[in-house]
Amino acid sequence: MAGQGVSHEDEDEAQIVSEGTFSALDPSALEESQAVGSGSHSDFEPGAAPAAPTTIIMVRGAGPLPRRHARRAHAATPDERLIATLGRAAPGDMAPVSAIGLETALEAMAPASKLAIAADLDCWLDWCAHEHRRALPAEPEDLVRYLRTLEADGRKPATLSRRIASLATVHRMLNLGEDALPTAAPMVRNALRAQRRRQGAAQRQAAPLRFGGELGGAGGFTITALLEACSPDVQGVRDAALLSLGYDAGLRVSELTAVEVKDLRPQGDGTGLLHLPRSKTDQEGLGAWAWLSADTMRRIARWRSESEISEGVLFRRVGVDRRRQRAKEAADARWGEEDADGAAMLVTFTVGDAPLTRQGVTGIYRRIALAAAREGLVDVPPAELDSVIAALSTHSLRVGLTQDLFAAGEDGAGIALTLRWSSPSTALRYGRQLQVQSGVAARVLSRVRS
Repeated sequence: MAGQGVSHEDEDEAQIVSEGTFSALDPSALEESQAVGSGSHSDFEPGAAPAAPTTIIMVRGAGPLPRRHARRAHAATPDERLIATLGRAAPGDMAPVSAIGLETALEAMAPASKLAIAADLDCWLDWCAHEHRRALPAEPEDLVRYLRTLEADGRKPATLSRRIASLATVHRMLNLGEDALPTAAPMVRNALRAQRRRQGAAQRQAAPLRFGGELGGAGGFTITALLEACSPDVQGVRDAALLSLGYDAGLRVSELTAVEVKDLRPQGDGTGLLHLPRSKTDQEGLGAWAWLSADTMRRIARWRSESEISEGVLFRRVGVDRRRQRAKEAADARWGEEDADGAAMLVTFTVGDAPLTRQGVTGIYRRIALAAAREGLVDVPPAELDSVIAALSTHSLRVGLTQDLFAAGEDGAGIALTLRWSSPSTALRYGRQLQVQSGVAARVLSRVRS
């Protein structure tokens, strides 16, 4: 295509990004180590005739996604993982277990619950092997010793309670001690209560990402600052849509990564509705709805236009190939030139098919937060920047919206219903301080004690 223009039929498959003296980008060239083709500055020789102007083409979706680390050919499913661990834990003299009973127990669990039980059982088996104790059926005295070991290792009360609950489930699945579970023994319950008294039951919360701006009351990182820090390229457009939708709907990361195009319902006033077929607190699939702002719907529309996503999962991995951009920057530096805009046009973006992962979403939040800090959009002391960014998680948007609603004077029951919290007390846990500011005492006394 060098030395030629772009025909109308090419415009449907490619995007014209620049006019200049570089060779056209061939999709197959993305695998080549040479970053700039003939006619580039790197090939220019003094005294040679200048190359004819050509058109640089960036083909959307033609480049390969970066390869992930090699994985096993067959990764165990949650069912396989839990069954294998149960088989390792089962005593040799155990009575036969009903296959149908085990199947129904597995079918009733969420995948995350199966993995958590398997991990907790592994921990118990490791302790028993180290202490030369019989793992199953467990003895109450051994469970108390196990809890004390976990506490000495710095485990929180919530972790200890989950470990005991997992072991109780294991005993029920294998029909061990059905009449009197060792995990329900008074000494085990007393050990859990004693640890809560010593350490307190308060849990560490995810750092909130509140909206900021007109809602006010939020220092540090905010949704407003992060949206401003999103780049204008394909990756940044996706990131902005991800942040905006996740905040508006108060989604858990499992809900956010599962959003599909068919779940979106645009409304006549520019806003939208999001259908949630299933969630952590709706394992039976009754479904729920969430409201989306007009700004979020515009960002989603732009992301779909850029990525050409018409169906399937909405938020996907975006591969970014910057090799040609860096090669041009190096060539420009060699010749004392500067063309940052032209170099940026040489970046190739590839939109994948699979949804983002939990780890991927966390990485996106933290990458944008770092960009916001570098651009001076947030007021965070440099010494605290690393720890503040590390505190951001996939739960931060949901916690931030909860706190914004409390700050606006909404009650815990309404917030719990809107954001699909398991109970009002769960929502209150994330907004205790803000709820006090809009509570009964604050409303009454502020009128007479200003």
